[in-house]
Amino acid sequence: MLRLITSIRSFISAWRDDPAEEGTRLGQRYVVQEVLGEGSYGITYKCLDQTVAKTVAVKQARPSKGSYAVKLLLQEAEIIKMLQHQGIPAFIDFFREKGNSYLVMSYMEGDTLEDLIFGQGVQYQEIQTVQMTLQLLDLVEYVHRQGYVHLDLRIPNVLFNEGRLLLIDFGLARRLGEEPLPRSSLFSRRTTESRSSAGKKANEHSDLYDIGHFMLFMLYSTYEAPETTTSLDLHMSQTERSWQEELGLSDDLKLIIERLFGIEEPYHSSEELREALNQFVSIKKSLCCRGRV
Repeated sequence: MLRLITSIRSFISAWRDDPAEEGTRLGQRYVVQEVLGEGSYGITYKCLDQTVAKTVAVKQARPSKGSYAVKLLLQEAEIIKMLQHQGIPAFIDFFREKGNSYLVMSYMEGDTLEDLIFGQGVQYQEIQTVQMTLQLLDLVEYVHRQGYVHLDLRIPNVLFNEGRLLLIDFGLARRLGEEPLPRSSLFSRRTTESRSSAGKKANEHSDLYDIGHFMLFMLYSTYEAPETTTSLDLHMSQTERSWQEELGLSDDLKLIIERLFGIEEPYHSSEELREALNQFVSIKKSLCCRGRV
């Protein structure tokens, strides 16, 4: 009987979280066009605001997650109200309807790195990776100056629009110095970093750590696995290799990423990281002018 009740509850929870269908009207004015993404605590739709004939993004708190999902959505609404930047979604509305809570934001159009690399075959060399990272750092530093940390700088949350970067999804963002989210709410992706930072208050180093992963993702766009021709090569291919071994980066860039991951002395601030990135670009451009790169 207990197993049957558990199964019924699981079925009801899954049913409650079914995304709204195309054409559904939310808040009597936002017509669903498509689902943009589904996270642990929210579902985001691309909608047409019929009142002003404008495309917007509408994020719904997952019903199955109860009051905690609503709390996160309210927190996200308050944060983006404070963040007035053209590269970050703008707050438009917050409403409740039929027991559900919704946050309405400006719609940010662009491609993710996955779209560009796997869909369009774009490759990023070292200099391009660092230049794009500097753009991302502009957005991240703006968020930090307003007193917040993003804490979810994953690939789907950084969009590329005609060479300009956009930063979305502030669902996990918190004020600098706030206590961490409950352990149950942490995404499984943040394995080692989550355990090492457990119990610490929110600080900018978490965002810098994620920037390191962002850079590696770009750099791996040029990676080609070696062909295995000998028994030694075959053995090496079956042994997991580090990114340092696989990518063969220049020493300067490898050190930058190792410092972001805390393998070497971590950066004390985003300003220190910016200085290192700018210096890298200057050196690369100087070498290019001399015909050495």
